[in-house]
Amino acid sequence: MDYIVLDMEWNQPWPGSPSSKKVLPVHIRGEIIQIGAVRLSDQQVMDEFQVMIRPKYYRRLNRRVSKLTGIKDNQLRDQGVSFPEAMKAFRQWCGEDVVFLTWGFDDIGILRMLAENAAYNNAAEMIKE
Repeated sequence: MDYIVLDMEWNQPWPGSPSSKKVLPVHIRGEIIQIGAVRLSDQQVMDEFQVMIRPKYYRRLNRRVSKLTGIKDNQLRDQGVSFPEAMKAFRQWCGEDVVFLTWGFDDIGILRMLAENAAYNNAAEMIKE
């Protein structure tokens, strides 16, 4: 069994901005813009995964998110793939018989964030067992 240490970055609208007033098809707290992970086996890093995700709804990055992550709008436009494409690649990379871990306290709700993003991208089947 391998361990996948997962880290995600997400964008969210600036409070009071026009983006924060958008009515979306489902309730989401943020839109995932990057998935990063490492595979551990016998306490050794065996592989790394990283994908940028082109935002569907919150297309302009919150300036605080950009400053914190170092990600810029043009990177997401130029290098990003759709959420379903990113999830397909991530699932293939993970394989079977893995345990997911997160980096820290801020990532405790990461699986809920992933489920919310999958729902509004019509990709919920990609995160189910």
